[in-house]
Amino acid sequence: MAADVHKCMILCSDEYLLSALRVAYSLADWIFKAEENGSIILPIPSSDWSDGIIVAQLYQATKIGGVLTENGDPENLIKAEFLPSLLNSEGLNEINPVQYIYSLGIVFYEIFSGGERPVELLKEDRTTAVGSVGFDPLPFDEDTPIDFGNKLDIFDDLFNDDNLFCEDEGQHLPKKRQTHQNNSHHTRSSISVEQLKAKWIPGPLCDLIANMLDSTNGTLAGEDSYKSMMGVRDDLQLKLEKPAIFLYDQDMGRLSLSGLQFRDTVFGRDSELSTIKEAYRRSISGDGELVIISGASGSGKTMLATEFGKYVAAGGGIVLSGKFDQLKQGKPFSALASAFDLYCGNLMRDSGPLRTAEVALKLISSLGKEVYHLARIIPNLAIMLGPSKSELISHDQEVCANPQKQLQYLLCQFVDVISSSFDAPVTLFLDDLQWADIASIDAVNQLLFTPDLSSSLSKRSNRFFFFGCCCEGGINEQHPLWSVFCHANLLHVKYSNLQLRCFEEDTLNVMVSETLRLSPRLTWAFSSIVYRKTKGNPLFVSRLMLSLSKNGLLRPNLKRRRWEWDEKKIQSQKLPDDVAMFITNSIEAQTEDVKSSISVLSCFGASVDNAFIKTLEKALDRNLCDSLDKAVADGLLDKVDDKYHFSHDRIQEAAYSMMDQLNRCNFHFKYGMALAPLADGKGDDGILLTAANQLNLAGPEAVQDKSQYVIVANLNLRAGKKAMEMSDFVAAYSYFDNGMTFLRKKHWEEHYALSLELFDLAARCAHTNGDVISLNLLSQQVLTKSQSFEDKLNVMYYAMCVLASSSKLPESIERGLKILSRLGIDLQGCESGSVEACVQETKDLLSGYSDDEILNTERMTDQTKIMAMKFLGKLEIGMTQIMPKSAPYVTQRIIQLSLSDGMSPVSPIGFVHFGSYIAKLGDISGGYKYVKLARSLLDKVSRENAGEVSCFGTQVIAYVEPLQAVLEYHDEGYAAAMASGDVVRAGLITQMKCSQSLFAGINLQALREKYAAAIKFMEERKLRILTLQTQYQQQSVLKLIGIDQEPKCVSEGHAIFATNKSVMRIYYYLKMYTSFIFRSYDRTKENAEKYLTCIGNSWANLFLAHAFQAFHAGLISFWLARKSREEQGWYLRGNKSKLALKKWTESCRWTFENKWYLLEAEESFCNDDFDAAKSYYEKAILSAKDHKFVHEEALAYELAAHFYLELGEVDKALEYFMLAHERYHEWGANGKCNSLFKFVEDFMKERAGQSSTIAPENVDSGPASKLPLH
Repeated sequence: MAADVHKCMILCSDEYLLSALRVAYSLADWIFKAEENGSIILPIPSSDWSDGIIVAQLYQATKIGGVLTENGDPENLIKAEFLPSLLNSEGLNEINPVQYIYSLGIVFYEIFSGGERPVELLKEDRTTAVGSVGFDPLPFDEDTPIDFGNKLDIFDDLFNDDNLFCEDEGQHLPKKRQTHQNNSHHTRSSISVEQLKAKWIPGPLCDLIANMLDSTNGTLAGEDSYKSMMGVRDDLQLKLEKPAIFLYDQDMGRLSLSGLQFRDTVFGRDSELSTIKEAYRRSISGDGELVIISGASGSGKTMLATEFGKYVAAGGGIVLSGKFDQLKQGKPFSALASAFDLYCGNLMRDSGPLRTAEVALKLISSLGKEVYHLARIIPNLAIMLGPSKSELISHDQEVCANPQKQLQYLLCQFVDVISSSFDAPVTLFLDDLQWADIASIDAVNQLLFTPDLSSSLSKRSNRFFFFGCCCEGGINEQHPLWSVFCHANLLHVKYSNLQLRCFEEDTLNVMVSETLRLSPRLTWAFSSIVYRKTKGNPLFVSRLMLSLSKNGLLRPNLKRRRWEWDEKKIQSQKLPDDVAMFITNSIEAQTEDVKSSISVLSCFGASVDNAFIKTLEKALDRNLCDSLDKAVADGLLDKVDDKYHFSHDRIQEAAYSMMDQLNRCNFHFKYGMALAPLADGKGDDGILLTAANQLNLAGPEAVQDKSQYVIVANLNLRAGKKAMEMSDFVAAYSYFDNGMTFLRKKHWEEHYALSLELFDLAARCAHTNGDVISLNLLSQQVLTKSQSFEDKLNVMYYAMCVLASSSKLPESIERGLKILSRLGIDLQGCESGSVEACVQETKDLLSGYSDDEILNTERMTDQTKIMAMKFLGKLEIGMTQIMPKSAPYVTQRIIQLSLSDGMSPVSPIGFVHFGSYIAKLGDISGGYKYVKLARSLLDKVSRENAGEVSCFGTQVIAYVEPLQAVLEYHDEGYAAAMASGDVVRAGLITQMKCSQSLFAGINLQALREKYAAAIKFMEERKLRILTLQTQYQQQSVLKLIGIDQEPKCVSEGHAIFATNKSVMRIYYYLKMYTSFIFRSYDRTKENAEKYLTCIGNSWANLFLAHAFQAFHAGLISFWLARKSREEQGWYLRGNKSKLALKKWTESCRWTFENKWYLLEAEESFCNDDFDAAKSYYEKAILSAKDHKFVHEEALAYELAAHFYLELGEVDKALEYFMLAHERYHEWGANGKCNSLFKFVEDFMKERAGQSSTIAPENVDSGPASKLPLH
């Protein structure tokens, strides 16, 4: 008995089953291919089975005598492969294919039974066919051997056995066991597989063998019988490839209770899945790419996305997944916030406290106090941050330039932090993009297309991939997502739009086959019925099959251990033509309690967490969970992670659509009013936003009591403020706008404070969102209805900002001056005053305060004064550009008010500009002191204007600290500006860093990439003036590299010249500089003269550009002084530049010494003081080398070479030309190398009496040693 049990355990083991399956598959495949190829399979002219069969057996190696040897014992068999030989035999009659199947079934029976022959065929003089195959994988004990007998003649045993076949009139037909009938045909005895089942052989395998043996007189006896050897072969292949589905038994007892269950498997989408994977691999390898999946509802978009998410996670990638919801559009960044929140929750659950704390610390380190803005919309992040989060949020809420841009930047930083923390690419998936809001799509745009300029000005590491799903036809040119496609086209980023269609009939049959775990040949008839009724819509298919299972038309058969169905009844069922109506009918079939509860749930979106359901139950005083659980049991809902989800969006849509419009409005209003009292506390902000959303969905028409109008308006005011805290100004505007629609006539008289606040905040949101039309309309209302001038200040400030941002600086400044005058701050006529006198007055005022006293000054509390400071801050920024002589007077007022009435967020702007002014007037150390003071004030009062402070402060710092080190301050300034949403300031800092990187001697090839990334950043944000200035700089870089390329917007540049002298000055300076570097005398002189006409309207602030412009203008002036008739004028300009560089050298020897020395050398050259010139040239070369300015070392060598050439010291000149060429090449200035090569070549040919024949563009730009010096 024990031996039998042991044998059965072996027979049903995976090792035996899979080895035996491989043998069975090989034999079926051999016979099938022989049939296909027309080969004669039998008889093989041999008296031995083994002559026609090769059995390849792989045994486990064992150590014998210290040597590994293959052990041929049966228990060591790992794998057995059946490799039959195909032999042709002419003139033999063919056997009926069904007879082959039947005979092979006998062999399979013996293989899977461990060598036993069916009892119906046992005869004392017969032995098993398995022995003749030579397959014996059973590791039976020697005490219980199984005798497989002698090998049989293949013809006599397998296909001409007395028990199986005899010849009758040339045909191989079954032989009768009993008496002959009247006809000449013989009948085959019935073969049972119950013995196999008793040995615990899996039911699907027993059924396969039974269906092979199920024939009578060479014809099929049952519907499931095999019709061809191909069917046998294919089913065996499925069992080998997917044993969990097709080989092993199902738990039919469980399925009889639970009903049909669908697996999370994607069918028929291999091509689409492969496309997404390839796009992902390209994207994280450096090529930006995105994928959008579209298709009809129910086509399997989300299932495909989920399958891809598994692939990413399996490869170590990070997946952030969110879903937009039509009924949750009022919630700020709902989909993005939920994606990041889910990630944070999973991180805390899966990574442990130490790793979680590590990520939290990196976030705080990277984002500083701004991290609390993220914590407001990502609850799990607040938990991750722990106690430190409370400290961060306890700070006063700071008003930043553009909170929405701020949050987008912070989300980008969050992605960078988690990607670097785990050294893994980040994938963001957003479902139902057709419901996406503008703010969220703008954030996606920033994640996808914004370069990471904070550290290297190069593009963001492309370890980010975005893909999403949307309904077919859900995206048009008015949809926010269209901007993503436009950006992709503009920036040559590839994107794929995969359109999913309904299943073909073959694919649907595969789905049905694997779901029922039956062979595709058995499910084909059932699948055909389902296909005709559903047209292949995957959702319709699954819902129909679930319905059939529920109604007993598709049911588990416990005896047969498989699914079965009633085809006639299914065919006769009348079904609606589309899935929506089918789902509606399914909901209608539920009890009234379940229908009602589903309808309630549908009013709140696609998913609702259980905690909110409990809150809703309390508010509505009714039980919902019991009915919802019944809906879960019926497959209408899923309950995952303590949330109720509609199983599909179409179910939610169907439940929502079952209510007519009037009832929907009434229900929304009822739910909103029920939740409103629960939103009064300081608990979950979600209750407040949800209550407001419900009331807004209902609209004013649903109000039943006049007192409710004010209640709803107040609730929207609170919700809008909460959305502003979360930096979603689009959602905030929507709340304020809805709040205004609930106000009745005479609301300004009866509810003035509420009305003013709603209109004021709506105007602020309109300004932030760039909605000028709405801002004008709202402002007009406030200006007309306000009861005091102070109540108008907010909308007047927004109007001033709009004028400034729309290139109407003069009008903006004029309006600001008038408003400040009304507030008692008169700045009229300041443009005629003396900058030096104003700066000195301010300096005298500050002399009475120590740094500590200034830093510890109390905060400003007077709201009118706070608004006055905001106007002054805006004036400061505008006047520095077009009224530089007036700007110091604005600075003076900012500092005066800060000292007398307290510090405000604008105070650091005043101190940093004051530092810049006194530095410009020559007091570098004093300016440096006030810049550092301004930076310290940011931490005391607010970092709202950190970008402005960093932008102007860094320019002064560059006159004190080494230039290469100062570049890091630009990174800090860029991050501060982006963190506060000030993209204009971030763009200016980016342009400044590019410029200063050029003059710091950064390799030009690397700088070329930085310029491209910077221009991309500016173009995306429509920073036209900055884009133009940066393109002019880029043109100089390209020229030095050897690429002659004009900026794209030349015509626009000429138009801007007429109103902006700063742009014109930069343009002519760069043209002058480039012409000088390439030694074009006439062009240099022409551009120098044009440059001089632009420098009269100089900024009052000090910029590092002033030093470089003075340096290059000085070199050019001395060159022109030696060559032109206007010698004295050019010489004096050169001398002035030299004295300026000498003065700056005193504050920063590292940056300015080599430049001063080179100017001294050129001046000495002009004065014919050749000995002094030689000395200064050498000093300039050595200083440039010591201070890492390779480009200026090259320039010093070149100018010294020209000097020696004029002195007639040709060998010395050629040596220095060679060294200059070498340094230029090191800098990456191949274009300059070509030019220098051509000059030396021409000189050498002229010296030798030859003419030049080689064009510069054909000259090798390689090492300097190739210069033609001989």
